[in-house]
Amino acid sequence: MSQLGCICGERMTKTSCPSPCSLDIFYDAEVDKAICEDSAITLHSFLSGWDERNDCAKEYMDRPEPVDYWYCPACKRVYEVQYKPGGRWLRIYKKADIPVADRFEGWTRIYVLPDAETDAATEEDWEIRLYDYLQQHDNVRYYLSPDEKIVHAVDKATEKVLFSYELEDSWSPSAEE
Repeated sequence: MSQLGCICGERMTKTSCPSPCSLDIFYDAEVDKAICEDSAITLHSFLSGWDERNDCAKEYMDRPEPVDYWYCPACKRVYEVQYKPGGRWLRIYKKADIPVADRFEGWTRIYVLPDAETDAATEEDWEIRLYDYLQQHDNVRYYLSPDEKIVHAVDKATEKVLFSYELEDSWSPSAEE
């Protein structure tokens, strides 16, 4: 059983499936690489880290260290957490309902995949391809600033920023060395 306390006081858990506190977040390069390597990769294989063609585990997230993402339904903060027993948060993003800026040119696209949405998609069609899922859930696009301090949620049709997330706090393992 995993749990995390939010700084707002809310206790988040991932004991229920789907969990309202669980997110998967990938950089566009990670998604593009997975689809390029296997255009038929299923959503569930991608999220579970499984390579069906080679019948083996595969890591699709290309980060300096494995991370997990948590979402607080109470205050809407997003936590990036070390993915290991006893790991701690690395970054905390706080939602700003009023966009902090209206520009996102040159920013990195990220894919935010809430557990409840991906679970519903695989319940409806276990074999849904990652590419198809992303096409069906493309009304809001997310962009990360080059310094990774701001995330914009952008309406695909109007290209207007709907809301933003700002880096509230960060911690690095090297800070304790």
